Amino acid sequence: MPSPIDVDDLLSEILLRLAPLPSSLPRASLVCTRWRRIVTDPDFLRRFRAHHWKPLGVFLTSSQSGRRDFSFSFVSDPGDSIRHESFSVPPVRAGAGDDDYTWVFLGCRHGRVLLINRTRDGYGYGRRMLVWNPIAGEHHLLHVPHFLDLGRYCSSVQGAVICASSHNHKGPFKVALVWNGDHSAHVCVYSSETGDWGDVVSTRVRRESGFIVIGFWNVLVGNSLYWLLFGIGRQLHMVEFDLGSQNLAVIQVPLPPDVYANHRGLYLTTLANGGGLSLIVMSANLKAQMWERTPDCDGAATARWMLRRTIELDKLLSLRPGFPECRRILGVEGDHNVMCVSTYRGVFMVHLESMQFEKIFETNPFSDGGTIHPFTTLYAPGTC
Repeated sequence: MPSPIDVDDLLSEILLRLAPLPSSLPRASLVCTRWRRIVTDPDFLRRFRAHHWKPLGVFLTSSQSGRRDFSFSFVSDPGDSIRHESFSVPPVRAGAGDDDYTWVFLGCRHGRVLLINRTRDGYGYGRRMLVWNPIAGEHHLLHVPHFLDLGRYCSSVQGAVICASSHNHKGPFKVALVWNGDHSAHVCVYSSETGDWGDVVSTRVRRESGFIVIGFWNVLVGNSLYWLLFGIGRQLHMVEFDLGSQNLAVIQVPLPPDVYANHRGLYLTTLANGGGLSLIVMSANLKAQMWERTPDCDGAATARWMLRRTIELDKLLSLRPGFPECRRILGVEGDHNVMCVSTYRGVFMVHLESMQFEKIFETNPFSDGGTIHPFTTLYAPGTC
C-alpha cells in the first residue's frame, strides 16, 4: 500500500494544512520537484488561501457624514458570544492642516483596511490614503501624487489592497486605485516594496447618458481585479485590471437586460468552478441568481455568462412570507463568498459555498443606512 505522501491528492491535503507562515510554502517547494509542482499550482494556492484566510469579524461603516470611527465585531468562533469592539482610525490627520477632510472606507482584504481622505461635503478627494492593519496595530500613510487626477468632478473613486503573498498578512502589499473621469477609466498601483506609484493606465469608456459610476465592491480572481461599472447604456459592464500585465479593460456582461432590470443588488463573487469569476443578481424575495463566466469553446478572449444555480436565501434562513421591507443585503465579500443579510429575525452571515450561516446581530445595527464589511485575516481559531 503506498504511503500517503506518495499519492498526490493526499499529499496536497497534508500540505494544505501547513501553518500559514511566510516561509511554509517556499520551504515545502525546496523538498523536491513534486512538492514544488503541488504548492505552486494555482488551484492549490486558491485552496490554501480559502483554508487559512478566515472571517475574523466585520467592520460596520455608517453613511453618516463625517464619521471617523468604525465599529468592529468578532464573529469568528461559533458558539462564542459576539464581541463588539470600537476601532479608531490611527491618529493620522485626514487633511493637511484643516478639518475639511475625513477618512472614507474603501474596503479590506488580506488583513488590511484601505481608507482615503475625502471632503466632508462628499464632493472631492484629498491626497492621502491609509493602509491599516488593525490586528497588528500597523498603518502606512500614502501620499497620492498630483498626476493622479482625482478632481472635484471625478464621479467615483474606488480602491483595493492586496498582499504580495497569500500566506503573509504582514509582508509587502499593493494598492490599486481606480477612478473615472473625462470619458475614461484609470488605474494606478502603489507598491510598498518600491514605496512609489506606478504609471497611470487608462481606457476609454463609452457613455450614452448620465454619470459613469464604478461599483464599490471588487473581487480578486487569479491576478486580476474586477469592479462593476454602471451607466453605460442598458448593458452591464465591468472594469478588469491585470496586476501582472497592467492591462486595463472595460468588458461587457452580456446578460439579458430583464435579468437585472429590477434587481436588488449586483455582486461579484468567486463561486464559479476553480474560484472563477461569477455574478450574483439579487431579487426582492432574497433569491440570488448565480451567473458564471465561461470562455468560448474556441478559447477566444470573449466569454459567455451562464446561469448556474439559484440560491433561495429566504428558504435557507427559514423566513416566513412577507416582511419584504426587512430584507436587505448589507455586504458581500466576493473573494471568500460571504454575504451579510438583514432580516426580521436578525442579521446573518451566509457562506455561499457551504450554504452554512450564523446570526451575527439580533437586529440591524444601522438606523440610517450602512454597510457591513467581512474582515478576513490569517489566524488560528481562539487565538485572536
